[in-house]
Amino acid sequence: MRLQQTIEEVACRSMRTPKDFDYLSELIKERLHETVSASTLKRFFGYVSSSSMPRQNTLDILSTFVGYKDWEAFCQQTPTPQRQPDSSPEDLSSEDLSSEDSSSEDSSPALPDSTPSRWRWAGIVTVSLIVVAVAALLLFGQRTVTHDAEPRVLRAGQSFASVNDYLRLFGIDDTSNAWSKPLPHLNGIIVWGPQYHHPEWHNDGNRSSLMPTITEYWQPIAPLGMDSSIIAARNSDNYLRVTTFRELRITFMKDLSDSTYTFLGIYRLSETQSDTSRLVWERVLDSCDLSALDQLEFLRD
Repeated sequence: MRLQQTIEEVACRSMRTPKDFDYLSELIKERLHETVSASTLKRFFGYVSSSSMPRQNTLDILSTFVGYKDWEAFCQQTPTPQRQPDSSPEDLSSEDLSSEDSSSEDSSPALPDSTPSRWRWAGIVTVSLIVVAVAALLLFGQRTVTHDAEPRVLRAGQSFASVNDYLRLFGIDDTSNAWSKPLPHLNGIIVWGPQYHHPEWHNDGNRSSLMPTITEYWQPIAPLGMDSSIIAARNSDNYLRVTTFRELRITFMKDLSDSTYTFLGIYRLSETQSDTSRLVWERVLDSCDLSALDQLEFLRD
């Protein structure tokens, strides 16, 4: 099943053992704040036999985990092939061809003699518009724009009252997993909303200078009965995923100065300071041009 394979790719881990399913369940909860039990995941991946189909809600959560709005949106990425309107004559029977020909002859009236004149007038109107546009450029080209009704560039220190206030700027309406949202059509670029000094992820840094670096590592406070190897594996898998996809993070930190989200800039992993126990993100740009998000790819180099 394609969704199973995609989940394994996003999690950077094959679902082969009970620990794998425990890890995936925790990862979904941490990213989406939604719960899919390890036993449900085992049935979904066929690790244990089951005669029932996954619930719609489960499929929606798993589809959201891999970057889609819901299960329907995931399925639409592989539409059922259908005959296209421009099928070649070899794909049609002689009866179909004759039907198309007769329909075309009956329904398409002959072009009136005034058609050339109509094209001539269209050409005159087009040329006139071009002349007006050039004149406007010559007349107003030297004037300086003094204001912008809707600024399209985010600057470090700008604050937002809620997750929705900044996600909508990127065309993202679904806020179910606001902590981490991939940019549509730009692989590996994440809109990241970490919490300052999160009790489990410990997003450390210098808040007085707007976090030039952010140190991220998973370490639950007083984990009851948790094996240290699980913590080490979680951080190692996180490191492997980030380095594999060469992630960039457009960062809005919660609770940095108050309860709002503060835009900090665009961060890239520092490979020299990071290892399998913790990730160190360094700010590489303190602004974000919303009209040129595709240009962020150059920051990977």
